[in-house]
Amino acid sequence: MHTMRRLYSALAATILLALLVPAGAGARMIELGASSEVVAPSCPVTPCLAVTRTTGFQYTARTRRSIFVSSVTGRVVAFTVRLGSPTARQIAFFNQQAGGVARARVAVLRPERALTRGQVRYKLNAQSEDFLLQPYFGRTAQFPLRLSLLVRRGYTVAISVPTWAPILAVSGLDNTFAWRSSRIKPCSTNPERQPPHTTAGSIREYFCLYRPAKLTYTTTIISTP
Repeated sequence: MHTMRRLYSALAATILLALLVPAGAGARMIELGASSEVVAPSCPVTPCLAVTRTTGFQYTARTRRSIFVSSVTGRVVAFTVRLGSPTARQIAFFNQQAGGVARARVAVLRPERALTRGQVRYKLNAQSEDFLLQPYFGRTAQFPLRLSLLVRRGYTVAISVPTWAPILAVSGLDNTFAWRSSRIKPCSTNPERQPPHTTAGSIREYFCLYRPAKLTYTTTIISTP
């Protein structure tokens, strides 16, 4: 019964996204981050690696760059995550260390001019509501947004993790796989010092690059005709 409910939910989400594209209007559905190369999140292997309390996006993957920079102006309508399957002990550990149960949202970032050489700065232009992830551990889950988010050409669509999320793949990857985080030197993971980027309109530096690693998410955009 639960399996059938999940199938119905996935089908309903797909139909909803299809209906959002105006027929014959020239709108396109674009999946940022989509790739034929499938990688698995690290959990439940030991060590179980997860993204904790930050905002980030995949920066490079082999020869691909700017993977989550939108090439069109449109609306972000959904995001999809491939989730690891942490054990009960691993879940309890992260819940305690990262401030609660696994959650995620998407964030639209506007690039800002660097004030000093080498800076990478973004303004938080829009963000979605939070989504609980634990019911979908071990699966690929798509989350349609209650309210779509405006994204302009050249903006980046990141994933924001208020607590933790098992969406980090490392096995079999080389240093061409790197993701960028809303953290500054010394790239500390201390959540009290460098929390996720969640204040609307604020500007943060995205200095830290982590490699070899890949964030296992994609975002769905419907372009403006």
